[in-house]
Amino acid sequence: MKGLVLLAALLAAPPAPAGVLWKADFGRQAVWNDGNAEVSSYDARDVLDGIPRLSRSILVVVAEDLSRTALVKADRPAGEPATRRVLKLNHVRSIPTGVTSLQQMLSVFLGVERLDPIKLSMTSHDGCGNSFVEWRSDRGRLWLRSYFEPVGDRDADLAAGDSIFYDSLPLKLRGLDFVRSTEGRVSLIDTLFSSNPAPPSRADARLRVLQVAGSVYRVELTRGQQTDRFDFESAYPHRMLRWERSDGGVLTLVDSRRMRYWERNHPGDERLLPPPAAP
Repeated sequence: MKGLVLLAALLAAPPAPAGVLWKADFGRQAVWNDGNAEVSSYDARDVLDGIPRLSRSILVVVAEDLSRTALVKADRPAGEPATRRVLKLNHVRSIPTGVTSLQQMLSVFLGVERLDPIKLSMTSHDGCGNSFVEWRSDRGRLWLRSYFEPVGDRDADLAAGDSIFYDSLPLKLRGLDFVRSTEGRVSLIDTLFSSNPAPPSRADARLRVLQVAGSVYRVELTRGQQTDRFDFESAYPHRMLRWERSDGGVLTLVDSRRMRYWERNHPGDERLLPPPAAP
């Protein structure tokens, strides 16, 4: 009798939380293999020196084949195993800062199956100087070349393991299984997207997936007192609609289209993008 009661209680209990689940082969879907890139324009607000700065950010997602030995784009992709298929996220921003402007670009390369980190690079320049960062999974080393002290020129050991690069989140989170994921813990490697990059810290974060509207999934990432909120379209491939960063920055989607942007380099092609936001 006790066994029957226990069985009935188990059947009546709500299912255990699903935790954080990822889709398999996110980058293998046809949309990423049609020869085009996804080019998205965002109204951006960044807080620099305690002052909100308004600008326009461009995020590009495109499938590419990397040479396995050099981890650079292969001129003549031979396919697996000679080359590796990745999704590349380029995050380009130009932020007015008075007399000069801050010009930055971040590139993150993620494996198409699990969106695992393969390579990350970042360049930043302004009226003061240049800074550069590169990390490669095959070396487990972070190269920092900063104009500023105290970092200057420095190399540091950095193995990603199961951690997620914070700077990859606009693409990495699109690989979530939004339907089955609920709440769980992930490890985050802090941002390297900076004019004065430094060896990043690593911290556990709570990840929550919410459905805030019929067509929008929200992901909340909380580390201590810091919370980032991401809104994604519920329909695949889950374009990012909005990102409220813990540093006070905000990205809001203005326009998104698929195109071979590397061929749109003629005078007048800039009209394919929305006009820049007023500073």
